[in-house]
Amino acid sequence: SIPLVSSAAEFRLGEQTSITQNERITDDLYLLGGNVTSAGSVVGDVLTGGGTIVISGAVTGDVTAAGGSITILSNITDDVRASGGSIVIQGSVGGDIIAGGGQVTIGGGGVGAGSVRIDAPIKASVNIGGGSVYLNAPIAGNITVEADTLTLGSQAVINGTLSYKASKILTKEDGATVTGTVTFVERQKKSA
Repeated sequence: SIPLVSSAAEFRLGEQTSITQNERITDDLYLLGGNVTSAGSVVGDVLTGGGTIVISGAVTGDVTAAGGSITILSNITDDVRASGGSIVIQGSVGGDIIAGGGQVTIGGGGVGAGSVRIDAPIKASVNIGGGSVYLNAPIAGNITVEADTLTLGSQAVINGTLSYKASKILTKEDGATVTGTVTFVERQKKSA
């Protein structure tokens, strides 16, 4: 079948809002609804809000998402900004990640080619993988990080354990605290 192509900003809303796998949007995409699915490719930004959001099609711009449950399975060329009850990012992200939610999981191959920054309080445990990770908010649970660098900002208050694998020991700004144990494993440099 021939993929459907749209070349202007695309707006869709409803209880079950989606773009299908064979659709290709060549501008910004706005999706609002109870259940939102973006399976097609988007050459532009995706801005979405809903109860349940699933993005499984490639996006060559930014993704901005707010919802109860947000799952990003595909590769995102630029930044991801997400706020929700549960956030899972499994595809690669070429820019920055800003995520705040009840439970945030960032993993998968190549995530964090840019940086991961968390500035919103998280009331659960967090798993993060990225190039540089900056945590600057209260986090109620345990944190596991794999990154080149890890920085705890002045507003970071970690009420659990911090386990991290990085190229060097973390940077801790004045005011940052960790109430649990801290475990550091040095990340091995890849040989050419």
